[in-house]
Amino acid sequence: MTMMWRGVLRSRLNLRRMLHVKNTGSVARDHLANERTFLAWARTGMSFVGLGVALDSLQKHGEMTILCSPLSEEQKQTALESSPSTHGINVLMVGVGGMFLMYATRRYFFVQSALKQDLFPINRMGILGVVSGTSILTLGGLSMLFAPMHMKSLISTVTGTSIDAPEDSK
Repeated sequence: MTMMWRGVLRSRLNLRRMLHVKNTGSVARDHLANERTFLAWARTGMSFVGLGVALDSLQKHGEMTILCSPLSEEQKQTALESSPSTHGINVLMVGVGGMFLMYATRRYFFVQSALKQDLFPINRMGILGVVSGTSILTLGGLSMLFAPMHMKSLISTVTGTSIDAPEDSK
């Protein structure tokens, strides 16, 4: 007998938590499109977070490989100092991914409430945020890829501190 009441209670609680709208015109289609858009934003954000974490673990794996190699301590230190650090870009990727996730959630509920009032907000800031975030990450990745030997001189120029310029290896 108590099992029956639990089922009835559960079904009533679930019905009260859900929002029901009349499916006239394109109401259901609009809400389902909003959900798909949210999932796309969330997937993009999680991809950035995952890539930042993966690159960070790859860098740590590379450092461990150098430390466990049969090189002398001086050679290990030289190899560690000459390898470019990706920590900044990794943190930036995780941060941008987190911002995508927060924006996706905020946008989903904002559009949902607008759809209940038969309105639809145009997405301008989200597009600018995606373009800005991915541009910064792309420029950071390209600079790390094509100019690792010039990073110390670039950092010293920007910060105004004196860091020894990298020596040309022949």
